[in-house]
Amino acid sequence: MSSINILSTRIDNITLNEAPELIHTFLTDGNPHQIITANPLMLLETGKNNELENVFRDASLIIPESSGIHWAARFLKTPLKEKIPGIDFMAFLLNHAQEKGYSVFFLGAREKVIVKTVENIKQRYPKLKIAGYNNGYFSDNESAVVSKIKNSHADILFAGLNTPFQETWIHKNLKNLNVKIALGVGGSFDVFSENLMRAPLWMRKSGIEWLFRLLQQPWRILRITKLPLFILKVLHQRITSNQ
Repeated sequence: MSSINILSTRIDNITLNEAPELIHTFLTDGNPHQIITANPLMLLETGKNNELENVFRDASLIIPESSGIHWAARFLKTPLKEKIPGIDFMAFLLNHAQEKGYSVFFLGAREKVIVKTVENIKQRYPKLKIAGYNNGYFSDNESAVVSKIKNSHADILFAGLNTPFQETWIHKNLKNLNVKIALGVGGSFDVFSENLMRAPLWMRKSGIEWLFRLLQQPWRILRITKLPLFILKVLHQRITSNQ
């Protein structure tokens, strides 16, 4: 598997069609694996957050999940084969787990949202082995949640917490969770629970799924205002790489 570099951060050049073989290895080699779905804001954060930089360095797989990452790769003349939205990769893993008999655990969101997420996923993947779930409000009993996940003997953990907290939390606890794969899925539980609608297919293909999300959650505009800095840093990388 090849990779590229954006803002001193590795991004793996992979497609969903190539993922099954790699995921099979992750599930059978006896080691715990963290998968990151990378977006521009996370790459900006790695530049000033040593802990997150270490998380990216140690990750087994870093997926290019946003249009911004895809644009940067093309602009830097190291194009990626495919953009893989995090929710699509989560759906792929759920289907893979159902087909191969692996169990999953869901961590994150409010209690009402996580319960509805599990209910809807049970309907969509009726043969999926669900080892357990827990809401994302556990700051006072973190060790108990880690033990709950460990004792569930889940193979795959989906953590729907805030970014980059979910990445650093997974990294810190990965060896104690007793899972084979841990994936941060951000707000995907909101979509699976139907608390939020996903963008129409034409918007996804046009690279403006973020706009549909923004219309439902206007507070996200504060995050989008940081994107010009990402563009400037990518421009600087291209200029300095040509010197």
